[in-house]
Amino acid sequence: MSSGGGMGTDDDRAVSFAHALATLKEQGSALLVVGTVPEEMYDSASTQMLGDPDADDPRRRLVVTTRSERQSAHDKLRSTGPLTPDFARLVTRNSPARSAAATTASGTKTLPKTDVVEGSVADLGTTISNVLEEFDLFADGLDPAELRVAFDCLSTLLTEYDRETVFRFVHVLTTQIRRIGGLAHFRLPRDPSSELVRLFSPLFDATIHLRLDGTQLKQQWHFRDRDLVSDWLPLERREESTGT
Repeated sequence: MSSGGGMGTDDDRAVSFAHALATLKEQGSALLVVGTVPEEMYDSASTQMLGDPDADDPRRRLVVTTRSERQSAHDKLRSTGPLTPDFARLVTRNSPARSAAATTASGTKTLPKTDVVEGSVADLGTTISNVLEEFDLFADGLDPAELRVAFDCLSTLLTEYDRETVFRFVHVLTTQIRRIGGLAHFRLPRDPSSELVRLFSPLFDATIHLRLDGTQLKQQWHFRDRDLVSDWLPLERREESTGT
């Protein structure tokens, strides 16, 4: 993983990192994605974590976002697998209800089934919970890492509700996702040393710091329950992320 140090140390770190990633997949996990990078860079990382579209067994994917980010959510779901309701769902907040069978203006691209939440954070939690239960029914019991969730509106919730309310919401949601063996990532575009990141990171199994190195997007993993921090890894190949 690193160009420095002895071979044994590097080998040990590489093995530890691979084992830690495998454990996250086997047991279900929630990841906090931090760092201030351009939206398209985050979308690239998020898309990888939602899964490989060429996998023999497609992932069941849920994106939770705001109305303004709906198009990027469509793109992520479209590029990571089937768009039928048993494999792809979108939950948006604060937008008028739309038909699940809606299409683009040209009428040539089918959109994923969308659940619109205009109520409280409790309503949002109920809607997400219902979608996860539907996925579990469609799958007749989800396999480990079959479910992928991208939660892209954590910052928005923090502008609308106090921290204690959002903290409880995230705790309940991440617990449910782990219980059914899912992999979820929550975006919080803040510096890793910020107060908000320090507050929320204990709820997550690992924190992924994104940064730009020139024009290249890189990631560094910090595992909560292990004395393990990865090197800065380029986000170019799927096998370097949990998206495989």
